[in-house]
Amino acid sequence: MNSMRRIALLALLALAAVGLVACSSADEADEGTEMGVWGYVASAENAKLELAAGQPGATSLTIDRVVAPEDAWIVVHIDEDGMPGERVGLAGVEKGETTSLEVPFDTDAASVIVAVHADRGEKGEFDFDMEAKETSPDRPFFVDAEELARVVTVR
Repeated sequence: MNSMRRIALLALLALAAVGLVACSSADEADEGTEMGVWGYVASAENAKLELAAGQPGATSLTIDRVVAPEDAWIVVHIDEDGMPGERVGLAGVEKGETTSLEVPFDTDAASVIVAVHADRGEKGEFDFDMEAKETSPDRPFFVDAEELARVVTVR
């Protein structure tokens, strides 16, 4: 009888664990655990970045639409052969949809990389260090294992 109780208790605990996993929200941005994902995982419905790929001569980028799963940052980096270089622009956005956002930037580079980062550190302060990107609180969002970022030609 004692072993029957143990089996029943284990089965009950297993069902409870499955229920907790099933009830967790897929809409929340979670910390990435897949290889190559070092930011926060978000669903395609809750994290979007839409802007023209070419904005020549611009001194500010026009972000047509950004959808952020939580308060976030739009970060503009110099494009260094497909990798983000020096940060040259930054703007905060609130959770949800933002349209027609202007993000000033300062560079003579031919192209920039625009990315959406979480604001999980001190609110209103961009807490991201390229030298410690895996441990910085304001890491970028990833959708379908790809960083939510776009390359934009500006010169």
